[in-house]
Amino acid sequence: MESTRDPEERERRVNMAGNAVKWGFVVLLAALAGLIAFLQLFRTPAAQRPLEEAVRRLEEGNLEGAMALVDPQGQLGILWNENVGGARDRLLELFSRYRLEFSSLSWRTRTEGDFAESSPVRGRVTVYSRETKGPPLAIYQFGDDGLVFYLQKKGGSWLIEGVNYDLEELLSGGLDLP
Repeated sequence: MESTRDPEERERRVNMAGNAVKWGFVVLLAALAGLIAFLQLFRTPAAQRPLEEAVRRLEEGNLEGAMALVDPQGQLGILWNENVGGARDRLLELFSRYRLEFSSLSWRTRTEGDFAESSPVRGRVTVYSRETKGPPLAIYQFGDDGLVFYLQKKGGSWLIEGVNYDLEELLSGGLDLP
């Protein structure tokens, strides 16, 4: 690097270097602001994660694994653990006969303290027979059906508490597929 004794030239170079550092800092701040905005807009709320994990486990046919994300003292946990109205037996039978596939599932989640409500706002679940290959037996579109899952944070973890439907009544009829 060539050294110069001209004070004006030296001042000009210092100013150029200072401007380069300032612009680099501005670009870095803009990139960080963009990253933070992206993460805020597209992050998954913590309360929603048990639902997403339950869906993944249900697709794998792991009903017991999905139920591990349910609060044992909540509506769903009591229904399952006490086998109210034969609900657990009915679900186990259904999962032995049918396979679920979820697609394009999107959630709207509202959290207040240790409580949350989450609703599927779009997506679908497709039901297939486990015994035979072939077309779907049923397709259910999520949307404005009013389905709401209730979640609660307990011991630092979010758990699924219940839903706004009478599951015992739902399971006692209406789920028979071919």
